[in-house]
Amino acid sequence: MVKGHYGAWASLALLMAPYTQADEQLLGAGYLKSYGLWQDAVAPVSAEQWQWQNSLRLMLDYFPGARWSLQLHYELQPVYRDKPTPEVADGSPFSTLNNSDNRYRIDDIQNDDDREEDHWLLLHNLDRLNLRYSTEHGDLTVGRQVVSFGSARFINPTDIFVPFALQTLNQEYRVGIDAIRYQAALGDFAQLDVGAVIGENAEKANSGAFLRGRDNWRGKDVQGVLIALDEAWLVGGGVETALGDFGVWLETAFVDAEPAHYWRHSIGSDYALDARWVLMLEYHYNGAGAGQPEDYAGLLRLQPYQRAGVYLLGQHYLIPALNWQASPLLNVTASGFFNLQDDSCFISLAAERSWSENLYSDVGVYWSAGDSLEPDPASATLQFGSEFGTYPVSLYASLRWYF
Repeated sequence: MVKGHYGAWASLALLMAPYTQADEQLLGAGYLKSYGLWQDAVAPVSAEQWQWQNSLRLMLDYFPGARWSLQLHYELQPVYRDKPTPEVADGSPFSTLNNSDNRYRIDDIQNDDDREEDHWLLLHNLDRLNLRYSTEHGDLTVGRQVVSFGSARFINPTDIFVPFALQTLNQEYRVGIDAIRYQAALGDFAQLDVGAVIGENAEKANSGAFLRGRDNWRGKDVQGVLIALDEAWLVGGGVETALGDFGVWLETAFVDAEPAHYWRHSIGSDYALDARWVLMLEYHYNGAGAGQPEDYAGLLRLQPYQRAGVYLLGQHYLIPALNWQASPLLNVTASGFFNLQDDSCFISLAAERSWSENLYSDVGVYWSAGDSLEPDPASATLQFGSEFGTYPVSLYASLRWYF
């Protein structure tokens, strides 16, 4: 099933209990998750289907001394599909799986392509493998790790390294990428963050570098980011603060990606209606997007969508969300992504129930509205009628156990 020698993973479960000796420390943890998913048909490209998605994640942290640490995360995902299609694992709008491709990884465990048409699909993800050296001045981390930026709650213009797509079910851990990173503390709240991201085959075309600074200025959390890719660069920043009883955030980025350049902005606010209800609202402008649905398909081949973390196809979005803490054990969330130009929307409603300290269950629905794919007589191909009209209605239930 997998190219390479990974037999050592069979013995990893034996290491999942805390172990200490002198300055040495070994910590293990993980989870088991199971999702039952039903998706409605999207004519004429996708039939009604159901899936059983499972995930085993093993996490190991080893501290050989006061300054060194080694982190290792491995995830195994057996997926059953009643109607096997390649789209399940390729990050398309029909996929709810976490996309862990090689965009920003030097090399990776390769899943066999010849089983894409089978009912069972077994996916492997070596998601963390890094070594950290810490001093009183800062931390140097080398290897596969999380690199994410941003101040906004829903869409982060400065976060371009493999962000989650809207429909991803398991969003607990960001996808790890290969990087060399140094984070230095410059004061009580100030931090300098600099590093290099090394992509597929360590080629310059797949790699980049970043510089971020953050601080607290007069009660406001502020940050600035500069990212250089092979054929593009980004400069941006953000601020988080409070205005009376309202939390407020603003994040913006300018990207120069030949032959085009564009802005992206997110501005929003949250407000606690009482101890149980929290209301949020965010507006997002996507300068990389198109104003008309007939132009959406052409965007997917461009640099912002291939390498710069852009996945929304339109330009103007309104994103309301509501969180209800129904009880200490039950939490309900609802959110909506409204494309203000093509009148389509993507609605998410989910409820989480805690059964014990380690056991949780979820039920939820993804519902979308808008014009679906339409035939183009001029080219004899399909074109977007709207953005979210192409998303299937999805129902899911899950059980999660942490150890």
